[in-house]
Order: sequence, then structure tokens, then C-alpha cells
Amino acid sequence: MRWLSKISSADLLTLLNGLLGMLAITYILDGKHVFAAMLIFMAIIVDGMDGMAARKFRKKHDFGRFLDSISDAVSFCLAPGILIYNNYYVKGLGSAWSSVPNALAVIGSVLFVGFGLLRLARFAGKDYQVSWFRGLPTPAATMIAVVLCLLWGNPEFTAFSMGLELYPVLAAIIILAVIMVTDIPYPKFAGKAALAVGTIVALGVFIMGLYVLETALNLPYTEIFLVLLAFMTAYLILGPVYQVTRPDYSKPVKRRRRRRPPTVPAK
Repeated sequence: MRWLSKISSADLLTLLNGLLGMLAITYILDGKHVFAAMLIFMAIIVDGMDGMAARKFRKKHDFGRFLDSISDAVSFCLAPGILIYNNYYVKGLGSAWSSVPNALAVIGSVLFVGFGLLRLARFAGKDYQVSWFRGLPTPAATMIAVVLCLLWGNPEFTAFSMGLELYPVLAAIIILAVIMVTDIPYPKFAGKAALAVGTIVALGVFIMGLYVLETALNLPYTEIFLVLLAFMTAYLILGPVYQVTRPDYSKPVKRRRRRRPPTVPAK
């Protein structure tokens, strides 16, 4: 039990990330997708906070990155994958073997989870630091998938009727899954840019909280989620643009070891 004393504040935030993802799964299974989406967005915020805490407070162990990957797998792979399946799989249409929409729902959810896990495994195995992500980050893919689920076909928050647009939505989710395991570079946000992104995500959580608590009336929820979707789509397109405009992106920046001051021999 001594190893518990080595747990840092960053580890607690990482653990909170995974717990929020697990709570989101329970709400998905209960059919409360807006609650689940709010918890997933909160997990994205916490995921950014644990990185800042890890840089500020030095850890006493090296299993933090493994805990981070496990928590991310719960919040950004399993939770959105189950949300996709629960949102678009309709039992009345028959099994996935006889229904094209249900088959796409299964394929989309399975690919999102599978490729998301591969994306996390590759990220955890890197031994160098760069200013970009290789492949679409799982939190970004999760945000887009969750907003799509909220806007199209969600039983609680049905902004648009689920008809022929079901196919392009599921196709978009499958494309998201594939982009996560590509070599397309996506820039990392740091400093003021990271603060701006965190503010946007927090605004999404706040709006969903208002919707759930019904404390605001006549609020344009659909327009707000569409703006959030447009913002994340712009980031999705930014990857190929970044690849073209930054040809040196593929050069890794190796970690620099701190030079120890020369020891002065005792007189």
C-alpha cells in the first residue's frame, strides 16, 4: 500500500478522467445521452488539467502515463463507442446482418473504439516530444462524435429528424475513426490557445448543464452545438493544411537531457 503515497495531484485528475467516462457509460445505458455527453466533455477538460498538473508537480513514479492511457481509453474510446451504438442501433430494424443502418452503427462504434485504442497505444509509446499529434487526437474525435450523436438521432435532444442523413453521419464517424490512426499531423494547443480550447469545451458543458437542469428557456441549443461542431471540423481540416504548410513536421524533437554542472574537486 506504500505506492499509494506516491500518487500525485496529476494522478488524481487522471483517475477522475476515467471515472467520469465510466459514469458517462452508465448514463448512456440508461438512455440519458445529454448527461453522458456532459460527463464526457468534463473528462476532456480534466484530461487537459492533468497534463498541466504533471508538468507543474513532479511525479514520484513512472506509471502515470499508463494510468493516463487507461483513463483515456474509458472516456474517449469506450464511452463514445457505446454512445454511438446506443444512439444509432435500432432493435426494431432487425439485426446488423439484415439491417444496413444497424450494421453501420455496429461498424462505426467498433472502429471508433478499436482505432481509438490503437491511437492511444501509439501515443503512449512515443519516446520524444513534438509540437503536433500524429493522427487525430482521441479527445477531438470524441467531441465531434458526441456532438453528432446529440444533433442527429438522440432520443433526448433531437435537433434534426433521423432520416437519410443517418448514413452520412455514420460515415463521418467511421472516417473519424480512421483519421485517428493516420499519420496526418495535428498541432497541439498550448498557452493561450489551450485556454481558449478549454473555455469552448467548458462552455459546451455549461450549455448542456442548462439543458439538463432546464434553468434556461428558449436557448438556441441547436445553434450552439452546430458552432461547436464547426469549430471541431475546422480543427479536423487543419491537419492536412498543417501537413502541407509545415513540411518539417515529421522531424521529431528529442528530449534534451539536463546538463549537470561540473563537479568541483574538493581542495
